[in-house]
Amino acid sequence: MTRNFYLADHAPYYIFAMDYIQQSAGIRALHYLCHALNESGQEAYVTCEGTVPHLRTPVLTEAVLRQHHASGRVPIMVYPEIISGDPLGAGGVVVRWLLNRPGHIGGDATFPKEDLIFAYDPIYLPPGMKGEMLHIPTCDLSIFNNDNNPNDDKRDLVCFYAHKYLHNGGTLTEHVKGAVSLCKDQKLTHHEIAAILRRSRLLYVYEPTVMIAEALLCGCPISVIETDYWRQNMPNYSYIKDTGLVMADSAESLELAKANIHHYRTYHENVVLKNAWEQLDHFIEVTQNAAKSRSRPY
Repeated sequence: MTRNFYLADHAPYYIFAMDYIQQSAGIRALHYLCHALNESGQEAYVTCEGTVPHLRTPVLTEAVLRQHHASGRVPIMVYPEIISGDPLGAGGVVVRWLLNRPGHIGGDATFPKEDLIFAYDPIYLPPGMKGEMLHIPTCDLSIFNNDNNPNDDKRDLVCFYAHKYLHNGGTLTEHVKGAVSLCKDQKLTHHEIAAILRRSRLLYVYEPTVMIAEALLCGCPISVIETDYWRQNMPNYSYIKDTGLVMADSAESLELAKANIHHYRTYHENVVLKNAWEQLDHFIEVTQNAAKSRSRPY
């Protein structure tokens, strides 16, 4: 990153975010992106008022907008896929960050050709839509881990997660009879969820969720229930084998998941986090270059 004593010539980022709530991985991802950009020497803001003190997420104000405009700086607006159009209307570069499939929850299904497209996961890119990857992990290792776990050898719970699956008319299977629900209606904090997962010998999931990674980091194996809802939302799903996740419910497969779950922490630290920082650096390079091509004199 070049520095200049006399000009601020790097484009600022405006992250179109909703108030921070821990129950939404997508909202957390937007706040984490803002924080990570600031930690990387960039200047980034969120558009909402609800922030948390442990993240570097300053709020975008009218005064900041006026200052950037007066200095001729071209902003980079980052919108999640649920936002239609360009509501900030600040001029500059528009980035669409696909945290889900376009149009699945809200927003537009297609975007203007000049918009830059980044996807949280390759499965969120519709056929024919080109984009690059930007995966910001939302699992806080200080909370979700299996370090010094006194319950590791005496796990006594079975849990399930099926929030959107049930909301869309799905019904639970016999697998989870008597199991503990970790769906969002339980109003559990992250620390409470982690405490349950650190006591759990198995988590059944009916849908894609960040809780898969959270559970694996807590030493809790995963069994995926392949419903029609799963297949519709996770087409061509592939997973890292021998890390504690199985797509079956046989005693043999579950034992294999239990035996290999300790591998996931290593994978998360050496692959997931490493790739995330590399993707963030590439995101900065691409977006800053795009902003420079549209720069205006101050």
